Order: sequence, then structure tokens, then C-alpha cells
Amino acid sequence: MNDLEARQSVADAGRRLLSEKLVARTWGNISCRTGETSFVITPSGLGYEGMQADDIVRYDMATETWQGTRKPSSERPIHEAAYRQFPDAGFVIHTHQTFASALGLAGFSQRNISQGDKTALGGIELANYGLPSTKRLHRNVAAALATGAHVVLMAQHGALIVGCDLAETLERSKRLEEICSALYQGKACATCGDMALALALQSAAQSAFPHVLAVTAPAVLETANSVHSFRAQLDDMAQMIGFQMRCEKPEAEAVVKALSKHDAVLVHGVGALCRANTLSDCEAMKILVEKACVCYLHTSALGVPATLSIPDTLLMRLVYLTKYSKKAGK
Repeated sequence: MNDLEARQSVADAGRRLLSEKLVARTWGNISCRTGETSFVITPSGLGYEGMQADDIVRYDMATETWQGTRKPSSERPIHEAAYRQFPDAGFVIHTHQTFASALGLAGFSQRNISQGDKTALGGIELANYGLPSTKRLHRNVAAALATGAHVVLMAQHGALIVGCDLAETLERSKRLEEICSALYQGKACATCGDMALALALQSAAQSAFPHVLAVTAPAVLETANSVHSFRAQLDDMAQMIGFQMRCEKPEAEAVVKALSKHDAVLVHGVGALCRANTLSDCEAMKILVEKACVCYLHTSALGVPATLSIPDTLLMRLVYLTKYSKKAGK
């Protein structure tokens, strides 16, 4: 595959991942091998919706140089590790998919995954935690890949999926989510939150903020009805929401006041409300809120403490606000 075809393939893959709800906004990254020592990769901080072939960056592993109009993803080293580990690898996808993220938080037993599923995935391993874009994270992922596993759950972060081409890699990412969903232990409410009340609160908040959306999914309602607050477990929650999500009474004044301090708040009997400066960011925040609650319910059911450290959480939030949110056009 030549560079232009590979760039277009990566750009198209981003939109396919969006349609499968395996990524949102600028989360994750995608790459395609173009030669023995080269690959093209998505740029840092650019959404997938409008990504074009010209936005994709070429990287040469031999010279450690890149070519393109944008800077390559900061997680480029984990893609490089995959291509070095597997000479036949042609495509790599890093996602933040929901149920894989939940299992990455609490861990899993190889005994609970069938041999057929392991074969379909090309093997699966768990990589220890490291802050995003750090050498520690890259070393931990490389160590997991060195076991021969083509799928790596990145603790408190997401998943890395390696395949011979886009079709195999995408199929593995979807299969991974099915497997992780079957192993999920969290319990959610049987119904969604009070929609009439949710819309009333959303309307009240829209007078104060550019974009507001209610999140009434069963997992969010379950969390809102059972906790006063919960701390960030995932890197993307730490970045986009912050240290914790708090629960408020289903009263307009209380919710608007809480949203003036936080981008997302739980609401008893409703689920949650989130805000952002653009509709696309608000929709991404809605996905993140539900994922964070799904993960919280899973770790709670297993009794696994999985919160990020306070310094790491605060650092990621600061970096996000001062760097990535501006790059993404928040």
C-alpha cells in the first residue's frame, strides 16, 4: 500500500470507528504500515469526523523522523512497538472502548476467555498503568506485546489492537468489546432516568451554558442513585471531567450551580447532565459520562480499588485544559 492509499485508509478508519462507537472526539489513534520501517498515523488532537488524508502523518522508525502538516499522535511509540514486534502487522488501532476499558481497570483471568476468542483476537494481555504519552506507558505496552498478544488492555486507559489489515484490526476491536461485555460484572437500573425531569433540567441549564445534554442511560442512573460522588478511574475522565463526579439533587438551581464548576454532574433520579462549548464536544462528554459510570459499577461489583492517584488526575486535567482542549477546538 502506498502512502496516499494508507493515509486515506487511516482517515476512513477513524470514521468507521466513530460509527461503531469505539472512539469519540480525538480519543485514541490509528496507524497503517507503509514499509518495513515506516507507517502513517493520525495527528495529535484532531477529531475524526473531518479528518482527511492530508492530515495523516508519515513516520520513519529507522530515522525517527516524521513528515506532514501536523504533529503525529503522542502515542506513536506504542504503534512503533507493535510494528517492531509483529513484522506482518499492517494496521494498529488504539481505542477507548467502554467494556474493554472496564476490564482494563479490574483485570481479567485468561481462564475466562475461550480459546476460540483468544485465537480470534490473536492473544490478549493486560499492560500495567502509565500516564498517557509517557515512556512508562510505552514500555508497559511493549512488554505486553512481547508476550505475542495482538490485543492489549491498557490499564485505566483503553485498548491497543493489532492486525494484518484494517478489516482484521476492526473486527478484533469489535470482538474484543463483545468478549469484555460478556465478562462485565456491573449491575445497572432496569430503566433509564426520568426523561421529563431530565429535559426540564437540561432546558434550565441551557440558559447558562452554550450546550447541555442529559444522560439518562441505566448505568448512569444506577450510579447517580447509589453514590454521592466517585473519583476518576480512567485517564479520559480525569482529563475531560476532572477529579470526580458529584451527585446533585434534581433541582434546577443546584444543577446549574454545579455545572458552573464542573463539566458533568450526576443527578439523582435522572442520571447526569454535561456541558461543553460545542455540540460535538457535548455529545462526546455524554459518551464519556456513561463509560465512566459503566466502569465504576464494574469495579465496585468486584471490590477492586481502581482510582487514579490525585497527583496524576490533577496533572492530566491541567494538561488537557491548557493543551489538548484548545487543539481540539473545545
